[in-house]
Amino acid sequence: MTMTARATAAVKATARPWGVLALALAAAVAPARPGRAATAELPARLRADDAAVEKALRDELARAMGELHLGDEPKPYYLAYTVSDLDQSMVSAILGAVTSQNDFRARMLRTDMRVGDRSFDNGNFEGGGGRVESLPIEDDYATLRRELWLRTDEAYKGALETLARKRSAESGQAKGDSDDASADFSVEPAMRLVQPRAAADQSAEAEMLRDTVVKLSALLRDYPAIQGSRVVGTFAIGRRRMVSSEGTWIDDGRRLVRIDVSADTQADDGMKLRNFVPFTALTPAGLPSWPELEKAVRAMASELTAMRAAPVAQNGSSSVLFEGLAAGQIVRHLLADQLIGTPPPKTASAGSDEHGQSSELANKLGLKVAASLLSVSDDPLQELGPGKAPLMGAYRADDEGVPAQRVSLIEHGILKSLLMSRTPRKEIARSNGHARAPRFAPPHVHIANLLVTAQVPGLPRKTLLGEMEKAARRDAAGLDTYVVRLLEDSTVPGGDDDMMSMFGFGMGGRGGPPPVRPLVVYRLKNGKEELVRGLTLEGLMPRSLKEITAVGRDPVVYSFIDSGGGGTGIASSIVTPPLLFSDVDIRRQTGKNRKPPLYPRPAAAAP
Repeated sequence: MTMTARATAAVKATARPWGVLALALAAAVAPARPGRAATAELPARLRADDAAVEKALRDELARAMGELHLGDEPKPYYLAYTVSDLDQSMVSAILGAVTSQNDFRARMLRTDMRVGDRSFDNGNFEGGGGRVESLPIEDDYATLRRELWLRTDEAYKGALETLARKRSAESGQAKGDSDDASADFSVEPAMRLVQPRAAADQSAEAEMLRDTVVKLSALLRDYPAIQGSRVVGTFAIGRRRMVSSEGTWIDDGRRLVRIDVSADTQADDGMKLRNFVPFTALTPAGLPSWPELEKAVRAMASELTAMRAAPVAQNGSSSVLFEGLAAGQIVRHLLADQLIGTPPPKTASAGSDEHGQSSELANKLGLKVAASLLSVSDDPLQELGPGKAPLMGAYRADDEGVPAQRVSLIEHGILKSLLMSRTPRKEIARSNGHARAPRFAPPHVHIANLLVTAQVPGLPRKTLLGEMEKAARRDAAGLDTYVVRLLEDSTVPGGDDDMMSMFGFGMGGRGGPPPVRPLVVYRLKNGKEELVRGLTLEGLMPRSLKEITAVGRDPVVYSFIDSGGGGTGIASSIVTPPLLFSDVDIRRQTGKNRKPPLYPRPAAAAP
């Protein structure tokens, strides 16, 4: 069976051409779906044979560690196989009509091999890293052994080549105090983890998700000022089996349901406006009740409609309160990628990795990095957040087979530790279980459940707003203050070509830190909140955490998926109370806008 055939096996699609293309791309990067195509309709030869998969993995691993060599080159001293079974259902709808529906099933193999020894091996060097390839979805021992053999052979040859390049680079570079660690791979105990899995047939739950997506999209028929809308629902089930030469055996899985409801429109001056509301759960039955879903979607649509007549914000400097999802989004923007302790990959050119530091905070251990009233930890073992909301970043073992650990990162504003994989640094020699992998890529350090807490009692919202107005009155210029409730988010599908002009999390601006674009923001004046539009927040960077002067009472869970959509990416959650920043640069959006449509949207229903 060819790689293409394997990658597209068990796919059913009813979609527009772009939907078929998206599904083809998903075959290279997406997780899978529980449902009829994945289970009930499979012929007998595709049904599960767990013993055959485990035996194939263990037998080929033992053979490789005992027999694999090339002349005088070193044998592997570490080898791990990770098999990911992915089963996913995705449905998209507009105004009550399904636009695409895809069922997808696949299996991938990640091969992690190290040659040399722990003090110096092929790891953490440019062009290195584990290999990820497709596997047959059938539990056939002989076929799996053959594929494992080929993939292992390729991994060994690649590891030897990387080790040779790394040795050559090392011989031409002087060592100094800046070297991060004396080893390339940490010593960790073997782990055994076997967790119960979901029932095989999830077709009823997949149908429940489809019905919910269609009904939610139909609600937006009632808002004629909305030009475009889209509801995307994904139900993904993943299973992971990992075996290593150290004795680790992991057999676990996870489920994820995500619905994103997004809509866009234009003001009379042509300015593009967007709003969205996400829903996340472990199963379709775990989603909020229908009245709650409907209420949230209608509130989003009404707010977007009101934005069309909202005034445009002015340039200036202001205190800004981030609340709701925006509080979690700004923490992600400022902090999530700055807590990585793994050193950047070494390169062949001396000095070429100087600007590839793992994170902005990596060299600030023991220093103040945030306001004294803040503490931050990351806890993959915590499964529920405020209101018993599920935390999407929960897991028991990371993707290097290391037990998950709670890590206290910032205490009273002081950076105490960093998130680590098995690639050590000078200050932290061991992993703390935060190596995480998208379904089809090697692992890297990533947050799990990032928890922001206040070391002082949180203030009621009314008190927070009062403090903001007092500060504004003390300012000689009498500048406005703002409450931000939602930011643009690259992980949420929706929008159109004009979205490329908007400032997202990953876009730079004028050589400085990327500006942040609020989608929903209110101006606070004389005790009243007024919806405004057309502003960006500039100059926000990790050190801006020192400018937080107060926090609110009610923490909110913000969940997102990095490095891939649906069940393919890395699911994480951030829990944080509202955060008040004392000084943020506000810039009014400039530039030409396209003219709005010349005549109204047609009626949503036939007469």
